[in-house]
Amino acid sequence: MSTIMGKDNDSPIIIFRKECIKIGILDNNREENSDIFCLLENIPEGITLEDKIKKFKSDRAKLQFESFCRKKFERILQRSFENSEPENDLEFKIYKSIQELFNEYKANILNNNIKQKEEREKVFKEVRLSQDVPEFIGEDMKSYGPYKKGEIVSIPLRNAEILIREKIAEN
Repeated sequence: MSTIMGKDNDSPIIIFRKECIKIGILDNNREENSDIFCLLENIPEGITLEDKIKKFKSDRAKLQFESFCRKKFERILQRSFENSEPENDLEFKIYKSIQELFNEYKANILNNNIKQKEEREKVFKEVRLSQDVPEFIGEDMKSYGPYKKGEIVSIPLRNAEILIREKIAEN
């Protein structure tokens, strides 16, 4: 035998929600109360509202903890760039790690720039000019020339290849 729950045969949870809206505990605006309405609706068989609330609180606590950790880490990161002292041992360890990573990063950038300059310097080619060459800007953005026919010059490899291809210079 079915029992009548409200005029549309509503479940106890829907009746509870309607009563809460009616007496002003909840707004009828679903967006503002979506978390609560989500808890009150679609409860699978075998799970109680209390279980669902506990899970919701647990999930929410995890999100809040993640947010707290993220903010704390951002503060430690900011303080490490300002060279401010950490507040405790854990922050000190994180602070030291950040400093080491930052110093390693700077060193890698500096070493990479030095290597690139060294590589550029090594990529020159000597060619004999078969005609006069006016002043030009090389691929390294430096000025070369003017040169006279017969001169042997050292210029960036790509520029040398162009002059050879155009029969202005030879190996």
